[in-house]
Amino acid sequence: MKTVLVVEDSNTSRDVTSHFLQQGGFRVLEAEDGEDALNILRSRHVDLILTDIMMPNLDGWGLYREIRADKSFNLTPFVFLSVLDDIDDQIKGLTLGVDDYLTKPVTPMQLIARVNTALMRSERLERYFFRNPVTDLETEHYFYQRYVQEIDRCREAKLPLSLVVVGIGNYVSLARAHAEWFAESASREAGAFIRSKTRSYDVIADMGQGCFAILLPNINEEKARGWAEKLNKHWDVSLVWPETEQRIAVDIGFTCDAVSPGDSNALALLKKNLASFERKW
Repeated sequence: MKTVLVVEDSNTSRDVTSHFLQQGGFRVLEAEDGEDALNILRSRHVDLILTDIMMPNLDGWGLYREIRADKSFNLTPFVFLSVLDDIDDQIKGLTLGVDDYLTKPVTPMQLIARVNTALMRSERLERYFFRNPVTDLETEHYFYQRYVQEIDRCREAKLPLSLVVVGIGNYVSLARAHAEWFAESASREAGAFIRSKTRSYDVIADMGQGCFAILLPNINEEKARGWAEKLNKHWDVSLVWPETEQRIAVDIGFTCDAVSPGDSNALALLKKNLASFERKW
């Protein structure tokens, strides 16, 4: 279920828009103005921002500038829904780079269709980005490309190559007991910790759902396993749940294999290791 942040200072308009989206199968968060929206975005995961323009404190134009100034939201679709139907306002919004500009009134079917279109466009873009803007790690799509390249390089040079897959063991429970945005925050913290323990030329990717794949070139399986065990031993990642101020630990597990030379189907090995975390947790 995708989450849409509705930003609107009119209670009536906000309630109507939220109702339309909920009927369309979306989870909805609500903000009264741009400043309220920024506070929500600091602690909650949002898949799309749908905002009015004329609002107190921080209007829609200002909110858009603040959002795009933060690399964490580079790929978050941003849509205006406004009574400003002048063509100059629409051109201004689209020129700034917003994903869509809707004018009120809008029918439920129109709203759902345009929101879905913006989300699908964003998902297509994410596949071709080399770096996840939230975790600042390589993407799954990029990792598969580098994986094949490194296997070929190490086989030709007769050098070892090891694959370590690290998974957040309590990712699902974090999402169920708290919230998806909280689990994703755990991924961001976990990814940063793993990155701090790798070399500059190692390849580490966020594979989604609290799972990370790490390629260690020129390292055999024994040394790679030692590295993973040391990572596990010194693991100290936790987050504070804001509603209760309770500190919640983030747990991990790992698998480790040599992928070159000798493996005839290294992609199958990667998929096997990724699947092992899904079965275990």
